[in-house]
Amino acid sequence: MRGPFGLLWAGQSVSLLGDTVFLIAFTWQLAVAWHRPGLLGVLLAARVAAELVTLGLGGWIVDWIARRDLIGAADAVRAGLLLGLALFLHQPPPVVPMAIILALFGVATALFRPALGAYAGLVAVGSASTALRLDALSFALAAISALFLPRRAPAAHGGGGALAATLEGFRVVRRAWWLGGGILLASLVNIATITAERLALPQVANQRYGHLGGYATILFTISVGAIVTNLVMDRLRPPQRPGRVFYAAVLAFGSAIAAFRFGAGLAAAGLVGVAFGATQQLLGLLWTTGLQRYVPDRLLGRVNAIDDFGSFLFLPLSFALGGVVVQAVSPTWVLVGAGVIAVVAAAIGLAVPALHRWRPLGDDVGAPPAFPPSVPYAAEQAM
Repeated sequence: MRGPFGLLWAGQSVSLLGDTVFLIAFTWQLAVAWHRPGLLGVLLAARVAAELVTLGLGGWIVDWIARRDLIGAADAVRAGLLLGLALFLHQPPPVVPMAIILALFGVATALFRPALGAYAGLVAVGSASTALRLDALSFALAAISALFLPRRAPAAHGGGGALAATLEGFRVVRRAWWLGGGILLASLVNIATITAERLALPQVANQRYGHLGGYATILFTISVGAIVTNLVMDRLRPPQRPGRVFYAAVLAFGSAIAAFRFGAGLAAAGLVGVAFGATQQLLGLLWTTGLQRYVPDRLLGRVNAIDDFGSFLFLPLSFALGGVVVQAVSPTWVLVGAGVIAVVAAAIGLAVPALHRWRPLGDDVGAPPAFPPSVPYAAEQAM
């Protein structure tokens, strides 16, 4: 991992570390220390809603502007926003300014994630206010690391305007069953599991361990599981049937999040956290490499944006209501319910061939198949 990509990997690793610190401190501050899980849900809903609007209406930007420039600019903007958010983190919480900052953060994230996912070749690789400042610094370092990436011309060239480009991306996703169906199932899974992870899990950690260290330990083991998956996958050949492996990982992921309900002791919760992080990371790797393998480069930015848009479409409502649900129902059973939903989605994906047989989009959109020359097309059709 040398050269520009190694530097970017290091920068994004620092950024992810900062995100973890922010997630621990900010979530604990609002949901546990301030006893305001409902407020946390509203703020997260504001961020995701702004992100969805940007993904749905502005996803074409990722294919029309140099992706390296978007990666660096979005990280720099997010760094400034988090520094601003740190200034507002006090009692009583100023809800409107915090919601505006998080909404702008969602806009920047909506441009960053598809740009990073579409940049070919990347897939191989104290207090709440203090945490926000550290996270801002991590984004600034990540933005600087993006400057050393090779600059490539925008992927999309041609007329038709922004609306035509946006609609073309949605048509592509609709025609490919494995892609559109996968995004729909991911949306259902995300409604349950992300809300459970962000809103219910901190409450469960507080009930069982009674201190921030317990929740931090669980998130640390989740990160360990993700790192282990990265190291293992880096040494393995890509699966011949990635769709089947993907939905098998969804099954394991759902089982892991439900297992948080039954773990006795912090050590057991840590083991569950490793499994949760490992399967969650595996899902991301399989799906991202699948998109880069089967989607033509000229469409990759828009498809990544639509993927995020569809996967998180109902998340604002889920966050807004999730805090109320966690307060009204035992958070441990919220974890179980989320796990059951994920297991059902995995069963559907494994049972329906059109969902787990991933194939190049060239057949559907009239573009050349987007898979490496070393992979025979006949082998792909046999999946």
